[in-house]
Amino acid sequence: MNMFTAMMATVTLTMTAVMAPRIYLSWLMAEERCLEGEIEELHALLAEQNDWVKRHFSCGAAAVAMIWMVKTSQHDLEVPASMAVALGAYAVISMTFAVLESLVAQKIATFLQTVPIRVEVREEN
Repeated sequence: MNMFTAMMATVTLTMTAVMAPRIYLSWLMAEERCLEGEIEELHALLAEQNDWVKRHFSCGAAAVAMIWMVKTSQHDLEVPASMAVALGAYAVISMTFAVLESLVAQKIATFLQTVPIRVEVREEN
């Protein structure tokens, strides 16, 4: 295993260990804010989730592009197969997180549609 492969494996495992609990926490925060009727906070959380979807998708797409560049290079780059496997694993994990973040964002959007709006009623004297 070369140094790049080890580094990508470490990045992938670290990303998984950090992102999985963060996604679950976002889900819990969305449910809590929905129950409390905090619309502004839900909008902010939705924007944050959409940013995470973009980040994960971009990183996954970049990994796929790197694999493509290495495999189709006209120069005889002697790239170990383990490098392509490590990049592929990273791309799959990153795209999986993009889908999970998207599901959380969709749930937040649904919460925003169902949160009751508080209306103050004036008493007439």
